[in-house]
Amino acid sequence: MYDEFAKIDWLKERFSRGTVPFSEVIVGIGDDAAVIDFGGRPAIVTVDAQVEDVHFRRELISYRELGRRAVIAAASDVWAMASTPRGAVVALTLPDAFTDADFRELIEGIAEASQLTGARIIGGNLSHGRLLSITTTVFGLPSEKAITRDGARPGDRVYVTGELGAAALGLAILEAGASSHEHAESFITRWRRPPTHGLVVEELARTATAAVDISDGCLQDLQHVCAASGVGAVVHASDLPMAPGHGEICAALGLDPVELALTGGEDYELLFTAPTDVEVHLPSTSIGAIIEGREVRVLDDEGQPIQLGRTGYRHFS
Repeated sequence: MYDEFAKIDWLKERFSRGTVPFSEVIVGIGDDAAVIDFGGRPAIVTVDAQVEDVHFRRELISYRELGRRAVIAAASDVWAMASTPRGAVVALTLPDAFTDADFRELIEGIAEASQLTGARIIGGNLSHGRLLSITTTVFGLPSEKAITRDGARPGDRVYVTGELGAAALGLAILEAGASSHEHAESFITRWRRPPTHGLVVEELARTATAAVDISDGCLQDLQHVCAASGVGAVVHASDLPMAPGHGEICAALGLDPVELALTGGEDYELLFTAPTDVEVHLPSTSIGAIIEGREVRVLDDEGQPIQLGRTGYRHFS
């Protein structure tokens, strides 16, 4: 179990062994969120953790922005399943020297995100620990039906919302102390303040055959969709949506703009697939297609494969 996804595969197998059949579980381990039906309308449940020195460094983000970011990151999994966040519980681990003022700022950010996402804060837990962490569980309801990762079919187009790599570039700018560039502040803001997707949920439910939120990197999350669906994909590097200034700042920092866009992570945009005969009304960009087989390839302008150093972010590797 060398990395995060090997551990997830093992957990999925382990918790399927010797368990009593649980007909209420519609979707279990392995997707963006679980889907449970207790006899009424199916509910979406997901959990996400933001841990100091893993997901953030305190000197790079205010407590208000951190609280906002933590809840939106968790809600992103619900939106990716064409569902609407309705409630959340938040567990906070607070370190020494975390003042009352710090606490209030963090809570104000969580409250702001609650308003933005529609996920009312209905409970949680407080504890003391060495590092600051925020663990958020979000509950949601499908707009029509929950869109999962396993519905992509050969011939579908691959789409992404927003711009790729902007959040990762914002973090790189902060870490390099390179905030003087003309477009730097917009990238920094993009890392600190993830987008919300509540307005596209209904259209996503009508359009998508499969979907995932882009948290670990576009390429890696596309691979999750392909693995779940038993298909491959082709991505065209020239079609990747990137924000103004992306290429120039990447060059200044010695980063590959295409690799960052595909593997940078923390975009919290949506990646989805849709048949070619379906008219797509979501604000999105087509970046490739689903194909037969299991391989996911990135092609340059001449149709030649691009070799990338990694596919995205992985815990434990």
